[in-house]
Amino acid sequence: MTHKEFIDDAIANYEILPLETNYLYKKFSLDIPLPDQDLPQETPQSESVAQQISERTKIKFDAIISVSYAKSVNDSIKIVKANEVDARFLDGKIFKSGDDKFAAYSNAHSKYFIMIDSNGKKSQSVNLLFLNDGLLPVQVIVNVESKSKLGIFEICASEPESQGSVVILHEISAAHDSEVELNVLHNENVNSNVVNLCKANIADNTKFRGNFVYNGGSMTKSRCVVDSSGTESRVEINEIAFGVKEQKFDLANSISNTRPRSHAQLNSGAVLDGKSRCMLKGFAKVEKGTKGCFSRITERGILLSGDAHIDALPDMAIDYSNEVKATHSAATSPIDQEALFYLESRGLEEKQAKKMFITAFISKYMSNITNGAASEIAMSVMLEKLERGTFGVLSDLTAKGVWISK
Repeated sequence: MTHKEFIDDAIANYEILPLETNYLYKKFSLDIPLPDQDLPQETPQSESVAQQISERTKIKFDAIISVSYAKSVNDSIKIVKANEVDARFLDGKIFKSGDDKFAAYSNAHSKYFIMIDSNGKKSQSVNLLFLNDGLLPVQVIVNVESKSKLGIFEICASEPESQGSVVILHEISAAHDSEVELNVLHNENVNSNVVNLCKANIADNTKFRGNFVYNGGSMTKSRCVVDSSGTESRVEINEIAFGVKEQKFDLANSISNTRPRSHAQLNSGAVLDGKSRCMLKGFAKVEKGTKGCFSRITERGILLSGDAHIDALPDMAIDYSNEVKATHSAATSPIDQEALFYLESRGLEEKQAKKMFITAFISKYMSNITNGAASEIAMSVMLEKLERGTFGVLSDLTAKGVWISK
């Protein structure tokens, strides 16, 4: 397949594919308009904005990617322009253009391929910064060798006054006895649309954990498709969305068990204020021949406003029910008034009590991030949003000393 054939096929699929293929979820879909070419740029300031973010977060980024600028300072990370990708590699992609409408869009319009390889290192962590100063579709391709451990932390931000869209597609291949943790923080401004895609192949006795924090953007769509496809493999997806004003989130994730004694778990949470809306659409599949496997979906939401709305829609298909454990549950509600009363009876004002309650809820999802810097930064931007109702700017780190439940 030539590069042109690959692009033509992706464009054709994007034009005909529906927003949602799951029958149960079809009427619960967020349509994010994505342009087919770069938005006009006037005075790109990616390097200076990246420097400011680095100084504020105290993070040294191994790669910085924007519409107008892309650079890697780590030999484990290679940045390749999409039209320069080897055609043989395109044939081996995990996310096919026919899988999903937005995967097809990413395949057709990606500007860069970010190749991350364990590169013979037994353990390493890498930090990436994405700045969507226009239209930024990119693909992050991760290859982890056997008996290796890799941690990835991505911050997705915006230049202050920019308008645009960011589409990040992740493909993760992990060999046997390896361990991968992907931590993604979306904190784009109110003028941005966000699409997050992730697909993973997990081998025997391998662990994959994906932690996704959705704090920014006007509209956000996520689609993770992760298969616990190795014997004794373990997959865990944790996601938390914090919405204010009129933010909208469409979070659709699919986990599956295809091998014996595999483990697949999805934990989804949302805190909504104003007129924000979130759809939590988790689907789990337990296939035949998966004796001793475990599958669970948990969806939880807190409503801080009478105008906010959460659709919690867990779904599960079990083809093999002998000696497996599979459960799903969902619950949304306002803040527990009895819990508030208890905190106020201990001397806290109502505002302080609400903040403590919400912080504890968010902390349950933050505690799954083993990267200390990543969890502190993610918690800090959410605390800033809780305090001021704004987002899109990385504030000073304020999460030190915050109690994090496990």
